[in-house]
Amino acid sequence: MRTDAGTGEGIEFAVRHFFEDVWNGGDVSKVVDFLAEDFVSHNTLGVVIMGPDQYGRAVGAYRLAVPDLVVTLEDVFVSGDRVAVRGVDRGTHVGELMGKPGSGQKFAATWIEIFRIEGRKAVEGWLETDTRRLLDQLADPH
Repeated sequence: MRTDAGTGEGIEFAVRHFFEDVWNGGDVSKVVDFLAEDFVSHNTLGVVIMGPDQYGRAVGAYRLAVPDLVVTLEDVFVSGDRVAVRGVDRGTHVGELMGKPGSGQKFAATWIEIFRIEGRKAVEGWLETDTRRLLDQLADPH
C-alpha cells in the first residue's frame, strides 16, 4: 500500500493512522500529521475546534472522560478531495463529558465525519454524531 496521502489509498492510510494513533493511542502530537494548521471542525457537538492544537486538547479532554476509549472505524470512503469515515466510540464514562459528570456507564456512540483534504492534510471536517443516544447512555440509572 502506498503512503502518499495525496492518493485515495494514501488518504485512507493517513486517516486510519490518525484515528489509531491519536484517538486510540492518545498521542495528540500526531494530530499535525493529518490536520492542517488552519483545520476547522464543523460538528454537532457545539465545540469550537480550529487547528491541530485545539483538536488535540479536545481529544485529551474526551480521553480523560473516557480513558478506556476504543474507536472502531466501520467504513472509510475516499472520493476526490474528501474522505468519509463512519465509526463507533466505545468506553466507560468516568469524567465530565458534554456537561455530564462521570456516571460509570459504558456506552457506544456512532458518528460520521467527512474530511476535506488539501495539500495532503485535512483542512475541514464535518462531524455528525447521535448526541441524543449518547447522552441517554451517559445518564446515571439511579
